[in-house]
Amino acid sequence: MTKTSRADFEALVRRAGLTISPDQVDDIYTGWGFIEPMLERIRVHGRDRAAEPALTFDPASFGTEAA
Repeated sequence: MTKTSRADFEALVRRAGLTISPDQVDDIYTGWGFIEPMLERIRVHGRDRAAEPALTFDPASFGTEAA
C-alpha cells in the first residue's frame, strides 16, 4: 500500500507528460508500491536528495582507472 493515492499518481503521470495506457499505469503504480517505501528509508536522519549516490556519480571519471 502506498501513501500516494491512485488519483494523485495518475496526476503525476499526466504532469510528466507521459502518454501510456491504463494497463501501463496499473503496472507502474504497482511498482511504485515498492519504490515509495525505499525512498522514505533513504531520506532519513537529515539526508536529502543531495546525499543519494546517483547525484554524486561522475560519469566522466567512470572507467578511467583501466586506461
